[in-house]
Amino acid sequence: MSQATMTAADKFGIAFSIGFTVALIAIAMSFSTMSQSPAPVVTTPPPAPAPAPAPAPTPAPAPAPIEEPAMEEETMEEEMVMEEEAPVMEEKEAAPLSAEVSIPNGSSLPGCEETNECYIPYVVTVSVGGTVTWTNDDTAAHTVTSGTLQDSESVGAIFDSSIFMAGKTFAYTFDEAGTYDYFCIVHPWMTGQVAVE
Repeated sequence: MSQATMTAADKFGIAFSIGFTVALIAIAMSFSTMSQSPAPVVTTPPPAPAPAPAPAPTPAPAPAPIEEPAMEEETMEEEMVMEEEAPVMEEKEAAPLSAEVSIPNGSSLPGCEETNECYIPYVVTVSVGGTVTWTNDDTAAHTVTSGTLQDSESVGAIFDSSIFMAGKTFAYTFDEAGTYDYFCIVHPWMTGQVAVE
């Protein structure tokens, strides 16, 4: 087949094939160029620095706890103990500085010793330095003599009124704490006691 006899369709086919090939080569070259060239660098301006936070106010230092000295704690404990004991101490009243004892009518006859009523009261209490006064309210004469008949050495060793008559008194001041027994020498069943605190 000669060149003169080429149809228009043949020409078009050849032209299309060449154009298509060129387009493919161009596309391939553009991909090749893209893979070899570095990627474009996109630069963005750096962000503006954030404003510095305002400094937090510095709190004032807390005052140091005050430590009480150990002695004060002990003193407080002692005061608490004393406060606890105080009511107990207040409940017990101090002994009086004076007391009176009666020798009642009829004590010169036996029988008053059975009820401890030969001296009334039978036991009397005074503080150290206190004075006891005995009054003879009986019609007979009596004595107030320290000690007991069972202990002859104690008789009258501390005090002795000697015999005193009806209506008279005898007083004695006790300077030392203790318990003092006494009786009547004339009527030995008559006994009494003084407690000195």
